[in-house]
Parts: sequence; C-alpha cells; structure tokens
Amino acid sequence: MKDFWKSPKPALWLGFAGLIPFVAPPLFMGVTESYLPEFAYIQLAYSVSIVSFLGGARWGYALPESSPAKPDWINLSNSVVPSLLAWVTMLMADSIVPAVTMVIMALGISLHYDLSLLPTYPSWFKALRAVLTIVAFFSLVGTLVAHGMYPEKKMFSE
Repeated sequence: MKDFWKSPKPALWLGFAGLIPFVAPPLFMGVTESYLPEFAYIQLAYSVSIVSFLGGARWGYALPESSPAKPDWINLSNSVVPSLLAWVTMLMADSIVPAVTMVIMALGISLHYDLSLLPTYPSWFKALRAVLTIVAFFSLVGTLVAHGMYPEKKMFSE
C-alpha cells in the first residue's frame, strides 16, 4: 500500500471518479432512508461493466511481447473469468441480493487474480486496485443493507 500515492495522477483521478457510480446509490439511499431498486440496478450494471473491464485489462497486459505476463492458457483464461461472472450476475439481476453477492465475489476473484496470479503488475497498480475494490465492496454492501433496512420506493413510476 505504500506505493498507492506513486500511482500516476490520471490513474488516481479516473479511479476515484470511477467510484462515483458505486458510492452514490447507497449514499443516496441512506440519506433518503429508502431502498431504491432502480438505483440498485444502476449500481449493479455499472459493477458488472467494471468487472468485465478488469478482465479485459488483464488480457491487454498479456498481449505485448515485452510483457512479463505471457498470453498463455492461464493468463488468458483468467482474463475471461471476470466477464463470465459478470454475465452470470446479469442473469440474476431480477433479484438484487444474489446478483450483488455475485458481483462482490467477482470483484474479489478479480482482485485475487491481480494481486497474486499476476505479481508482475506495477506495485502502484496493485495498491490502487485494492483500494478501489475495497470501496466498491463496501458500497455494494451498503446497497444490500439499504435493501434489508429501508422501505422500497420507486423513483420512476411504470
């Protein structure tokens, strides 16, 4: 974690800006003391796009000939797993609790891959990934708490 602040400024700014769709829904639900299923779905959809992005980043890291991560079966297969988990998550999207639980697991698996299976990533990147994933995790847990604690309120009528 000591290398977190060595992250390039664009990575820090874009990484923290990328947390807004994670943090805003549960924060808004907490302030209004209501569970908003549309906001939960928006957060879920964004979460699965990020999980897929993380797999794609891993694939991209393995492609250059100079990369220490070779485009072998292990690296490329591990690159595809997050997208498959994201797809399964969206198949469960009609029920927020299992879907959010699944995307939390997908984020955790992706972080595990990045920290332990590809130790050649730059240390600043691994620190940044850990911080961003922790915030995303707690934001998703916040949505689950709002679901269980607050009355449901529809933002948009049908």
